Amino acid sequence: MNETASNPVFVALLFILRCLVPLAILFGISYLLRRFGLVSIESPEPPEEAEDQDEEPQKSDKES
Repeated sequence: MNETASNPVFVALLFILRCLVPLAILFGISYLLRRFGLVSIESPEPPEEAEDQDEEPQKSDKES
């Protein structure tokens, strides 16, 4: 059996490359999409209705 394939350093290096190469590809695609203006960087503001729903209605003293 080939001894070099089971070297722990070699296996760790392959594991790191297996994680970093796809990550680098994804970041590269993301950069290109932003560079060409196909993706907006700014997020839209939330609608004002959502803020009104968070507030609880105040009860009057007559309702008891």
